[in-house]
Amino acid sequence: MLPKNYDIEAIKQSMSAKERSTFCNACWKLEDAGLISDRKLKNSALDFYWDRDINFIEQDAVAGNTKVIMAKIFTSNTCNSTCVTCNSGPSTAWAPLERKMGILPRPSSRMSEDKISKLDFENLVSLNFVGGEPLYEKQNFYILDQLVQHGNTNCFIQITTNGSIALSPENESLLRKFKNINFNISIDGTGKVFEYMRYPLKWDDVLLQLKLFRGITDKVSVSYTTSNLNVMYHHDTTDWFTKQGLQYHYNPVISPSHFRPSALPAHAKEKILLSANNQSKDFDFFLGQAHSDQDDIDFNTMMEVVAKQDYVKGISFKDYLPEFAKLIS
Repeated sequence: MLPKNYDIEAIKQSMSAKERSTFCNACWKLEDAGLISDRKLKNSALDFYWDRDINFIEQDAVAGNTKVIMAKIFTSNTCNSTCVTCNSGPSTAWAPLERKMGILPRPSSRMSEDKISKLDFENLVSLNFVGGEPLYEKQNFYILDQLVQHGNTNCFIQITTNGSIALSPENESLLRKFKNINFNISIDGTGKVFEYMRYPLKWDDVLLQLKLFRGITDKVSVSYTTSNLNVMYHHDTTDWFTKQGLQYHYNPVISPSHFRPSALPAHAKEKILLSANNQSKDFDFFLGQAHSDQDDIDFNTMMEVVAKQDYVKGISFKDYLPEFAKLIS
């Protein structure tokens, strides 16, 4: 996901000149660590979905001979979750909690009907829904229905979902009409860890939806957001993904900086690395090579933010993340 106020023309010019656009730093950081970014994931299938050799696609892009046949759309910030690293920008559920915390919520947002009408329903080859919670937003099902009405059920559909929304029979039937669909579930831990990170969602609901999604398609994957709150559970989480046969990609928190995975006390990092027994290079990426004063400053800010969040939610991280509470003590 590109940051706010991105300049698409500047990005195009940088990419054409084989330069690294600063708007794409999230992907560069992952790739420099030897991990797969969303950019690489999409590029790996670009020639297949465009039915054109990748070298010719590059030539078309440089020449400005382009059209939108692959799109990632944010139709609204309507959401039912108050994820700990989130806010009212991507989630309307955060608005009443932010008011209790003395924070002015960001306004709700919705893709205009005019923009939706400009989508090339007949020729789209890939459409990625993000949110908010895409399965909670009615406009997304209208868009899917338009694809069906235009005879375009071959379009690749990706839905990034928190896995909590029970589908109506009508919406489930609509989704089943697409021959190539991927449910990308946001999972940041299992059991109680998930329920804290994505409060007030329930783990059992996710397991039910996972079963349902697998009944619709064999393409089910995971978007895994890693922060200082859940990084110590990394091996447990990824082991569960592996046992479930779920492919996943990393989404380490960069902003707000106080939720960075490396924003932890030095002694906590040492314990995590010791428990890992040097078996995973992932921790080198998450925790960094050298501890800094800024890590301690951001960690203290995180603890203040979490205390406020827990108060307005009526919960305590110690009840959900007892191992983390012990780690930082």
